[in-house]
Amino acid sequence: MKRWPRWTKFAVIVVASFVLLITVLPEVASGIGLRSLAARLATTSSCSSGSSATSGSGSSGQCGQGTVTGTVTVTGAPSGFSPAYLGAGACPASTPTGLACANPQYALEFAGTYSLSLAAGTWEVAGFYENGGLGGVFLSASQFVTVPTGGTVTENFTVPYQVPATLKGTVQVTGVPNGVTVDSLSVLLCPSFAPYTGGFPSIACVTGYGQAPLGLTSAPFQLSGLPPGQWTAFPSYCTLFGCTTNANAGKKVNLLAGGTKRVKLTTPFLVPSEGQLSATVAVTGAPTGFADPLEISVCQLGGGFCQTDIGFGGGAISLILPNGQWTVQGQYLVPPFDNAVTGPSQLVTISGGHTTAVSLVVPYQVLGGATGTIRVTGKPSGVPITSYTVVACPASSSGRSSPECINEFSGPGGLGFTNAVTRRANGAARAAAAPVKTPFNIYQLSTLTPGKWTLYPGYGTAFGAYTDPVGTTVTIAGGTTVTQRLSVPYQMPSIGVVTGKVTAIGVPQYFEAGVQACTAKPTGTSCPGEQFAYSGSDGTYTLSLTPGTWWVSGFVDDFSGFTQNETTTAPQQIVVVAGSRTKADFTVKGASS
Repeated sequence: MKRWPRWTKFAVIVVASFVLLITVLPEVASGIGLRSLAARLATTSSCSSGSSATSGSGSSGQCGQGTVTGTVTVTGAPSGFSPAYLGAGACPASTPTGLACANPQYALEFAGTYSLSLAAGTWEVAGFYENGGLGGVFLSASQFVTVPTGGTVTENFTVPYQVPATLKGTVQVTGVPNGVTVDSLSVLLCPSFAPYTGGFPSIACVTGYGQAPLGLTSAPFQLSGLPPGQWTAFPSYCTLFGCTTNANAGKKVNLLAGGTKRVKLTTPFLVPSEGQLSATVAVTGAPTGFADPLEISVCQLGGGFCQTDIGFGGGAISLILPNGQWTVQGQYLVPPFDNAVTGPSQLVTISGGHTTAVSLVVPYQVLGGATGTIRVTGKPSGVPITSYTVVACPASSSGRSSPECINEFSGPGGLGFTNAVTRRANGAARAAAAPVKTPFNIYQLSTLTPGKWTLYPGYGTAFGAYTDPVGTTVTIAGGTTVTQRLSVPYQMPSIGVVTGKVTAIGVPQYFEAGVQACTAKPTGTSCPGEQFAYSGSDGTYTLSLTPGTWWVSGFVDDFSGFTQNETTTAPQQIVVVAGSRTKADFTVKGASS
């Protein structure tokens, strides 16, 4: 059984991707509407007939796939012509005549041929070439091809060369409100068979950007390398509220081979469905040197969407929010647990395309704290506690899942309260003796706001973790610390653990070792109900399992060259009992030994 390794030392090959905005010849509109080749080539394959088969990847016969391969030749081109991109693409044969399909598949030519992996079935395939990244695709006549499962079909295409066309013009947006900056201007150019009606444009459309500095409301643009035919150009612009294309302001253009058309596109500023909230947060009464992070919290009136955003640069925060009424309040985050101290809320109205400013104040609060010990009652002997936790929540909150809660835990990796080391106090000789570890069932919460808090104690063992769902309520006063002993009843676990050591011999420099457990005796190809755990650098492991009979084996994954080889030991049959530990050691030889 192969597992994804947690780390590998293989060389990483980075393939530079490219983005192409390409379109389709109207004369063969029923063939293919081609999108960004880089995006399509990066998708994963699918087993659905007539959809989402990755081009140029995978093996024939997997998931009912086959392959279409062949050559693509450009005919009638001038001497020295070399297309930027050459390949073939496919749409399902069920694509309505005169429309571009929603999810075409592509493969670029490599070493003189293309190889297009497709789900078994009938496809409409055509060859194409492109002059550049912002032009369109020039297509051959399309062919209906039946792709057999696990088979290969050869289909060669010739694409007639056409002198490309150019579209020039200007794009302008009028009536931009004061305080709103136009970040960019662009044109969306769509062929006649794929008209833009709003929403997400067809993959057959091409986008060209206006050449203008930030903030201008008018800019020239130019799109070259376009296939001749009927197109419609739509004005587009972007502001801080997003990007908008006016589907009602398009202009039709007929592009001629070798010709240049000019068009002037204009759109009024379209009121967006979002506005901007510009907030400042100030903490009053804070001591010198106060530098806690500042935030705002916003919630739609009536129990809708809520979010928080942290401030940078003196507490200035901007958010883009849907139109409507919002409650807004400032807050600062107290380290080390980042519990929030909030100020009074304000009601604001967000209006599309406009900025609403609000000043928020948070009174500084002198914090208090709580400290004490945690005792686990009813714990069986021989079950060590590995960590103690306390979840502290305002008594008025919705419980332990409230975002206002904070968590402190001790033990290995705990925050602030790991095992403390002390020395014996009976003379210099005894002080130099082996240190004694003090108990770490101590909690200390030093950043609680005044008021009532509920403390939920918890603990962790090798069998899992448990937190008291009831908790103990304490009253916190500013500048003081409450001492409160907490107790939590031990809960019988529902799992057991297998522990031990995996010794790997005859392994290469890079390997991983561990154990796997199966609910039935494993074979060379299967491990029913597989569970596994990797061993640490010292070879030790801990594997948590549900009660019952398991077959447990040690394994080693060798990483040699560009392959991963796995060897396992003979399985040990182990009966796992809830709340018990079972020891099992394994010695595993590497594949190369």
